[in-house]
Amino acid sequence: MKRYGILGFLALMILAIPAQAEIVQWDANGHYYEYVAELVSWEEAMAYAEAQSYNGNQGYLVTLTTAAENDFVYWNVLGGDSPAPWGDPWIGGYQNDSNSDPADNWHWVTEEPWEWTNWAPWEPNDWDELYGEMYLQFTPSGGGWWNDHHSLNPKPMIIEYSDDVVGTEESSWDNVKALYR
Repeated sequence: MKRYGILGFLALMILAIPAQAEIVQWDANGHYYEYVAELVSWEEAMAYAEAQSYNGNQGYLVTLTTAAENDFVYWNVLGGDSPAPWGDPWIGGYQNDSNSDPADNWHWVTEEPWEWTNWAPWEPNDWDELYGEMYLQFTPSGGGWWNDHHSLNPKPMIIEYSDDVVGTEESSWDNVKALYR
């Protein structure tokens, strides 16, 4: 039997980490939430999430519309202050015009109202002006802050499942995207 040493053992342990976490339900709204470690662009995450369903509920990139929901996902889906296993995950916020002010024109993929935010300090900032930071990622630091980011770095995602949201069909995303690009 071949010996792998400590690095080989660690590599095998990392490969043993599941690509998906347990789906958890939040009693406050009846929605289900899932961390998926598939490393993809924001657009790919969007399509992947919308192709999923759970207990008859449609999947979509999570929309964190209240502090209570943000806290639930922070503690129960990502485990609090511990780093996300495969990086800071995509969530369902997007900006439909890369030329606008960094804080303007944000939307949820479900067309829910964009009323509450949890931006990290100095965010959103459009730091990468070349590619535009038009997509939202959840950062487990600081209590679950948000960061605007470009879609070039593959990231995992958080999927929300429910049957009481608006506009989660992929065709609606294609229509919105076509209007602003």
